[in-house]
Amino acid sequence: MSLSQPLVSVCIPVYNGAKYINETLDCVLGQTYKNIELIISDNCSTDNTLELIRAYADPRVKIFSNEKNMGIKYNYLKVFTYATGKYLSFMGADDGMELTTIEKGVAILESEKYRDVSLVNGYISIINEESKRVYLKKFIFGGGCFSSYWGIRSNLLYGSNIIGEPNGALFKKEAYDKIPEPKFEKGNNWTFDVDMLCELLLQGKLYIIPEPLGKFRISAQSTSKKELRFAQARLFREYAMALYRDKRYHLSFFWVITASINSFLLEIARNLFYVFFIKKVKN
Repeated sequence: MSLSQPLVSVCIPVYNGAKYINETLDCVLGQTYKNIELIISDNCSTDNTLELIRAYADPRVKIFSNEKNMGIKYNYLKVFTYATGKYLSFMGADDGMELTTIEKGVAILESEKYRDVSLVNGYISIINEESKRVYLKKFIFGGGCFSSYWGIRSNLLYGSNIIGEPNGALFKKEAYDKIPEPKFEKGNNWTFDVDMLCELLLQGKLYIIPEPLGKFRISAQSTSKKELRFAQARLFREYAMALYRDKRYHLSFFWVITASINSFLLEIARNLFYVFFIKKVKN
């Protein structure tokens, strides 16, 4: 590994993540790209999450513990404050990425050809409780480099976050630092990740690597009754309205209507998938 290769900060907020934390840490520490720091912000876990993390002797692992539980959104914000890398990556404590994900993302961000790219992601494998892929989430325009205009509006066309859950996404720390404070105020606990991606795309282009690189876990336990009552569609419509009101995005109301219709249709499809998935797990 060349010393000239830039540092990548992989940021993982966690609360009671003992069930999958070893699997998650292993996929980060096993990356083919070695110049990383793995930053963990523990939100006052009451299980043995910290004990499992501290068992790793790897000096790249850095653990920070909150004095009190800050809630999910603010713990996500907190973990980024410890990052020192040129590039940042974000993961849920029960999610994952392929072992070549960071190497491939850095190659794009370090390329002179793509110097105006601020965010890199790949396709997302939706995995179940046994870590098996149940669905492959692809970007609606395929792979390659896309303008910030279409990167942002792709989410509204899809009715949800189609850029992909930020498990394996890489982005420039300088771009993240330029996001206005308070960060992600338009996003709620379900949409603040897409708000982060959209804010990053106000500063540069999107590059999608057309292969499965990130892993996002769903389970019977993570699917709430609220989600099955169309709360996700409503929350995304509210987020689309917030983007419309933010003049930096230059959105017409057409995009709010488009997001509202597609989020509702997607919610129906998602609920059918969840019902099928839950039955499959119980069986």
